[in-house]
Amino acid sequence: MVVPFQGTMQLFFIVGAQKSGATWLQRSLNSIEGIHCLGEGHFIDKLLMPMTQTRYEYNQMMQVVQQRVYDGEGFYGPVPDQEFFRLMRSWILQIMIRNAGAPTESILALGDKTPANSFHITTLKRLFPGAQFIHILRDGRDVAVSAFRHRERILGESPQADATELDLHKEAPQLLARWAGSYRAVKKAETLGIPVHTVRYEDMLNDGVASLRSCVEHLLAENNITDEQVQAAVDANSFQTLSGGRKPGTISKESNLRRGQAGSWRDELGMDAIDGFNPEDQKLLEELGYNT
Repeated sequence: MVVPFQGTMQLFFIVGAQKSGATWLQRSLNSIEGIHCLGEGHFIDKLLMPMTQTRYEYNQMMQVVQQRVYDGEGFYGPVPDQEFFRLMRSWILQIMIRNAGAPTESILALGDKTPANSFHITTLKRLFPGAQFIHILRDGRDVAVSAFRHRERILGESPQADATELDLHKEAPQLLARWAGSYRAVKKAETLGIPVHTVRYEDMLNDGVASLRSCVEHLLAENNITDEQVQAAVDANSFQTLSGGRKPGTISKESNLRRGQAGSWRDELGMDAIDGFNPEDQKLLEELGYNT
């Protein structure tokens, strides 16, 4: 059964580098009645892209059959772009609505958080012309440290892996480069005319209500969502609440919610790592105000 797209339902996608706080933002939005934000669907990298290759191979085969079997007068032609994208649009939307687990008419906004979304904004916009995008931005140095500690924790849980060979100072420049690549992909989409609302991780820490409210207003220009609802979503997804009572700055190496602070890179990155940053990535940090 094809689920028709509801004109009153705002589709949206969260973009941003991995470990930038996207899951925090996703859960916070998902806590507001009428807004459903799921993660991680991987619709483009794991569904559309493989299906694009399948479609290409099918179309190539149809050309071969047409020429070799039917002397150029075959019965089946290639799958056209319009049909393919209509099919993928319907499939992805069905997946999102099914997993939202709510009556379609009750959904004001329906979103997905997948880290790879940053690199597929133009494709998502082609699939869903009315879609909105929210970009979560965090200090790239904190992102690098968080990404490293996340991998360190995952490897530490595997008896076959040796996490002791990991070196933050050696890997930090590459991790920062990934953050910079994600940011540049988002900005490139903006230069192509695709509106993107950016919210900073640091601002979410300082004033969660204002930051979350700005995202709600971007998605739903006219809404009846109260400040009390936004405050409740912020409280339900605070670091202290989700971590089981730990205060920000209290480190747990075993938790995905490790530290919950801004600027913690200062305690963990040495000058040898910082000196190894790509100059263009270091310049980007400074341009974004992350220079102290």
